Amino acid sequence: MMYRFLLFFLVSLFSAFQAQIPKVASGKIERIPNFNSRYVTPRNIDVWLPENYSTSKKYAVLYMHDGQMLYDSDLTWNKQSWNVDDVISDLIKSNKIQNTIVVGIWNDPKLRHSDYFPQKPFENLTPTEKILSAHS
Repeated sequence: MMYRFLLFFLVSLFSAFQAQIPKVASGKIERIPNFNSRYVTPRNIDVWLPENYSTSKKYAVLYMHDGQMLYDSDLTWNKQSWNVDDVISDLIKSNKIQNTIVVGIWNDPKLRHSDYFPQKPFENLTPTEKILSAHS
């Protein structure tokens, strides 16, 4: 009985951790949870909108993989992030790039390498390498 309670608690804790919206230094994040696709497993998509975002303006769009790693180091597995919100904000403010939104597509940790590797190299991995790649 205690084992089931502990398992339920850990799953709930992990789910709550995964569901948190990243904190950003500027702009805001809008999440599309469990976005369905014909090509990959459902996954979250975090869309970063710059400060003063307006639906009446046109924006460039930057699509980035590993979306859960882009913004908030408190929510990443290794406590590091790419600080995309800071970098893009600075580039926009200094007029080095046009107004841009970022679409961060989460990976599925169990399928990351098979999602990102070209098919032929992935098929040439040994069974052990495929298992290890799913856990890296």
